[in-house]
Amino acid sequence: MKNVKRVRITAYLIGWLPPLILACFSVIPSAEARDVYYGKAKETVLIPFGVETLFRFPIEVKTITEANRFEIRPANPEEPDYSVLVIKPRMSEGSADVTFLFSDGSVARTQLIISNKPNLKRDSIYDFKPKDDLLASNPNLADPSSNAKHDPMTISELDLMRAMIRGESVSGFDVSHYSLSIPIGSPNLTAQLTKVYRGKDLNGYVYLLKVDGSGHFYEVDLKALALGHPNLAVVSQIDRKVIGGNQPEERESFLRIIAKPGTSASKVILPVAIKSDAKAEGK
Repeated sequence: MKNVKRVRITAYLIGWLPPLILACFSVIPSAEARDVYYGKAKETVLIPFGVETLFRFPIEVKTITEANRFEIRPANPEEPDYSVLVIKPRMSEGSADVTFLFSDGSVARTQLIISNKPNLKRDSIYDFKPKDDLLASNPNLADPSSNAKHDPMTISELDLMRAMIRGESVSGFDVSHYSLSIPIGSPNLTAQLTKVYRGKDLNGYVYLLKVDGSGHFYEVDLKALALGHPNLAVVSQIDRKVIGGNQPEERESFLRIIAKPGTSASKVILPVAIKSDAKAEGK
């Protein structure tokens, strides 16, 4: 879609004159789409809050599951095309595992993460393509023993966050594992640094948050989160907005922060609010 121009025509009617239409032209560079190759694994997509994001699929979507946190509709309601959908979050933060079932029976599994970070690089168009297309156009990816040279990869915040959520390695990043306690000053809530991704322009930090015992509930405010002074955090994600409950898995959550180099993982400022049992039931 590079170097493609789009022309927008705005028509004006002037007072009582006959239907005279004046055309006003403005040339707008078209947005560049990001490719998402789907297969058996879930693909992570960051969705900015407050704006519409366009998903384009190679085939018509028949069913969408677990999408209550999003408004999803055809991009053109007058001539609905269910292979081109508009996604808009209903809330300012959170995530959902959303599955798109196509008319041919194939599926695209996604984890849609709502971001309210104003400084996040925003992709407004996503082109979904079968992973087989990627392997067909890049045969070396399917053959790890190939000695072919690859061009250097540019890793974005989205690419790094996707890898951190999946626990995967990333080209150009050194991954180190830790078991380091981080003081956060909250009773019955502990934080442990478990993994660090170190790159040239970005670092990624993975923390495990734990609540000690049942009956305690904590809500993490990602919008007020900071890493270092000045704050070098770029984007953050947490598996559970409210941590706590009777089950062990409810009392744990991974927190992931992507930041610019120049700070320490121990300098995280984690604003948390203690929730009552009644309020936490709606988590």
